[in-house]
Amino acid sequence: MGTNSYQKENIIKNVIALIIAVIFYPFLSASFSQIKAGQMNDILLTISLLLVTVCFGNFAFTYEKSRMQTWQGKYISHSATFIFLLLTALLLESLTLAFKTVYPSLYGFILICSVLLYVGVVLYDFWDYYRSEVKI
Repeated sequence: MGTNSYQKENIIKNVIALIIAVIFYPFLSASFSQIKAGQMNDILLTISLLLVTVCFGNFAFTYEKSRMQTWQGKYISHSATFIFLLLTALLLESLTLAFKTVYPSLYGFILICSVLLYVGVVLYDFWDYYRSEVKI
């Protein structure tokens, strides 16, 4: 399988994660609208801890140490990065919705920061892939 095939797989993986996150947005929004503002601080803390954990796992992973030439290595690599991307998107959505409830004046700022953070995570995924491309 050529390098071009790996690029297509990486693009497809990122697009699927984003589509799933967009599909979940209305459900998350409905759930967060039912939570009382007094409980939101605990939820913000929990989301933040989970987001830090996911980001740590995502940035600790590297395609350089994966065995992308085998179907097992490729499957595990794409599965791990897919889960990290999806969780990052869902947690950022949750964080943004929680801020919208507790601090509505900061909603726009947090939304922009969340979108930029997600874009950065996606770019990191592609950068890490291209960095290791010589070894694939």
